[in-house]
Amino acid sequence: MNGGLFIALYDEDSLKLYLNKGLYGFLMPPIKESVPSSHSRHYAILADYACSREGADLFFFLKRKIVYGGKIYGNKEIGSFYINGKTSPLGRKANAELFWDESKRKKYFPTKTPGVFKIAKGGKDKAQPFLFQFERKDDTGKYIISDELYFELGKFPYPLPSNSMQGMGFCTLTPGEVSTLTTLISQSEEKIDFTSVDEINKEGNETLFQKDLVSIEDKLVNEAQLEFTILSSLEPFSEFLSDDYVLCRQVPISPFKPSEMDRADICLYSMNQPIKNGTIPNIIIELKKDVAKKDAYIQVSRYLRWLETITTPDEFKEIRVYIIAHKIGRIKKSKVDLKYSDKIKLYSIDSSEFILLED
Repeated sequence: MNGGLFIALYDEDSLKLYLNKGLYGFLMPPIKESVPSSHSRHYAILADYACSREGADLFFFLKRKIVYGGKIYGNKEIGSFYINGKTSPLGRKANAELFWDESKRKKYFPTKTPGVFKIAKGGKDKAQPFLFQFERKDDTGKYIISDELYFELGKFPYPLPSNSMQGMGFCTLTPGEVSTLTTLISQSEEKIDFTSVDEINKEGNETLFQKDLVSIEDKLVNEAQLEFTILSSLEPFSEFLSDDYVLCRQVPISPFKPSEMDRADICLYSMNQPIKNGTIPNIIIELKKDVAKKDAYIQVSRYLRWLETITTPDEFKEIRVYIIAHKIGRIKKSKVDLKYSDKIKLYSIDSSEFILLED
């Protein structure tokens, strides 16, 4: 079973370009400061990139069409993406060369800074500091109408990332969604011709992300940075987490709601023992940037209450939850529901140990 990424695009020329060149980079503001602001979506976007591993499938979503891209390549056991130039703190730390410069496209307005451009005259600066690269396959460019996917996903009585991504530029996909999509696309006879595109090519040396560029000890500007750090490499937690999982983030663990569905920070899906065809996580990780307190415990208990209603007893036995934070605050047994206490573990990064509830 594979993981996957679902990427929303807004024009067909961009789609054809990315299919032709076998790459994609999210347009985001360049970061000139050494540290992004706490309100920046910089690390939230990086966390999506960090979920990827070599072999994950890439899908583009454009005007009700879901188009197959290919298989991501790069890293097998850590985040599989490339750093493109020095328009981000990570790019400067890696001394990364700019090897893909989309400012050369006719539709954009270049600036004096290589790799930085405006998508509208007088608009804000944009860059592509991080890129996925993917291997094109026979099915690259084949597509289905999105209703075909959602009819299939409608068989599941719970929301999944691809049918709850409103307002998101891209999202990670569960193994079950990837399996459904690849089957539907393999059966499709519709295909986009992506042979004619803007003359832009990769130039210079490519910099593949490496795990030594981040550390669990780094000072955090927001919770998304902790997400990115953990997703980029599970090695610091190898005593209780392994690489035999597909990684997803911001996954709905909730009944369908008009708004504000509960979303788990990180979900891991076993490739060997999938639950509900790989649509239900085996492991849920809830993160807190500084101190995890009672509210975090109550939150994950709510996840488990919902999962218990949509799984069989044997399936529910396979699910476990970790609350990970730099520190675990005092959480008294008398203040929380202990029904799921055997499934919930609290881990302190600072002390590198599990913390027990207090009597």
